[in-house]
Amino acid sequence: MVETVSVDRLRVGFLIGFGGILACAGCDTTLPSKRLEMGVNLPVPEAALELPPPDRFYRQEGVEPERYVLSPRTLIPIAFHHVPAIKSSYHRFKSEEARYDFFFTSRDSLTPRLRTANQFDEERTIEDVTRTRQHMVELSVEKRFFDTTELDAAVGYQIDGVNEALGYRPFVSASLRYPLWVSRQKLERTSEEIFRRNEVNDAQLAYIQLVRSSLQDTLFRFYRVVDLRRQVKNLKSWLADLEALLPRLEGIAGRDVSTDRQRIRADIARVTAQIRELQGRFDVDLERLKAAAGLPFHAEVELVDEPFNPFEGYTHEELFQLSIETDPEIATLRNAEKNAEVQLDLARRGRWDLALLLDGKADVEGGGERNGVSDWSLSFGLDISAVDKRVTDSLIQQSLSNIARFSQAIAQRQNQIYVDTFEPMIRIETLTRSRRELIDNLPRYQSDYDKGVEAFLAGHLNVDDLLKRRETLFDQQQEISRLTFILGANVAELCSATGKFFELLNGAEGSEAPPVPGN
Repeated sequence: MVETVSVDRLRVGFLIGFGGILACAGCDTTLPSKRLEMGVNLPVPEAALELPPPDRFYRQEGVEPERYVLSPRTLIPIAFHHVPAIKSSYHRFKSEEARYDFFFTSRDSLTPRLRTANQFDEERTIEDVTRTRQHMVELSVEKRFFDTTELDAAVGYQIDGVNEALGYRPFVSASLRYPLWVSRQKLERTSEEIFRRNEVNDAQLAYIQLVRSSLQDTLFRFYRVVDLRRQVKNLKSWLADLEALLPRLEGIAGRDVSTDRQRIRADIARVTAQIRELQGRFDVDLERLKAAAGLPFHAEVELVDEPFNPFEGYTHEELFQLSIETDPEIATLRNAEKNAEVQLDLARRGRWDLALLLDGKADVEGGGERNGVSDWSLSFGLDISAVDKRVTDSLIQQSLSNIARFSQAIAQRQNQIYVDTFEPMIRIETLTRSRRELIDNLPRYQSDYDKGVEAFLAGHLNVDDLLKRRETLFDQQQEISRLTFILGANVAELCSATGKFFELLNGAEGSEAPPVPGN
């Protein structure tokens, strides 16, 4: 008796332990979509669910306006965290991830279940009446795996009664269907998974590309607004020099300066009109910059024109190699390519559907009519069927096409990085040299004008030549401003061509909080 009970307890313990292992195996909380993101370090916009405020267009009465200090380095994270289009693309990406997770987890799930059952029967004959009843409570765990493995484990307690006789017993059971080869159902799931995974990849790539293009556009608009501000400043300096000439004409004696005065006033009117025009363009482009950066239109911004070239010191070969290693688009495509290779291997093995079937049950020694009674059963077998060749061939072709698709996309992105980094680097190098030469020459033009003023007042230089010298000085200042703008535009293009935007965003998030408006 003792030996039987001991063996039954060991059997019960084994089955319950087996069910526990199963339950633990099914409790992996890592969502499938997170595995797709491995190796891809994507920044997440802050307050992604927060909508732009409805009062962003006009300043409210008595409300202090928000103030932002914008430089190239601060503008990148500000735009990333505020632009609605970036947030919209991010939510589309997360929506596709959630759909993929639902597809996967609904086929790879752990389901605990509590079941109770009560049954009453009565049988009447001429001689006798037999009444039976059965009460049962069962706690079970059902685990379904994505590869079509099915595992069930249960423990319970059952009471059986016949008239006045009662017997009660605990029981345990477990069953397993384990595919030893690739099942047809798994192939069908894999085909659908490929489609859904591609949807996630496409949404992720669209998000990456939109972040790049949006930040490049915002940085370009910043440099454009700063360029307009420099042009207005140069025009105002020109206007101040012209206005400073008029009082000095009064001190000239011995010659008629009325014509000279009219000529200077004509230039003053011309420069004033140019200032008015450029100031209007500046105001419009400043609002466009706010829109591109996702800022409230009533916000006050301070533009800081500081040097920004995160690529200084790199050769093209070094920058190209670094971009290949850090570009999130290439990382996403490589992940997709690896997944397609795994699916191809699975499809090539999917010729036979071979599954192992196991089923076991044990009734432990109970009490009453079941006192001293225990039993167990174990069955096993194989389920073998052939998979239609057309099913595996179509999945093989699907996987091969995806591998080729992602491989070609990687090559295309590498080509794009090579070309899109080569031209801006060359232009940055040549423009930097040209700009430096112009800046070095600028004092000569200023000196030439200053000497011209003295020569004009002394009667050795006519007014047209003097005004021409001042306009030439202005032209040089404008050329320096133009080259500075083009340099900034090429840096923005280079940031977009490489993974630099994402590197700067991830670095900012890792070191300090993103810039916030100040009061």
